[in-house]
Amino acid sequence: YEAAQHCALNLLSTLQSYLVSQGSDLSNISKVIKLFGIVRSHSDFIEQHLVMNGASDVIGEVLGKEVGGSHARSAIGTNTLPLGIAVEVEMIAKIKSSALF
Repeated sequence: YEAAQHCALNLLSTLQSYLVSQGSDLSNISKVIKLFGIVRSHSDFIEQHLVMNGASDVIGEVLGKEVGGSHARSAIGTNTLPLGIAVEVEMIAKIKSSALF
């Protein structure tokens, strides 16, 4: 859960940096479409979705429930991830077109 929270904060930070470089900010995200998470876990562990709640919770708290709260989400488990990380998260977000011009 905590590792997924950190991943979400990293995603938001990266997105914020990009948006600032375009003269915008996180307020110009109109919707988080989907999160996809890969959780390093033992083959007996079946609660990857609960780990991913950490990312979903952070996205919802930072962006608000309307923008970040109701997104699609997938979570899978694997026995290894690069560099020994615990969780990897991808995010698809819609940015208001006016934010980039």
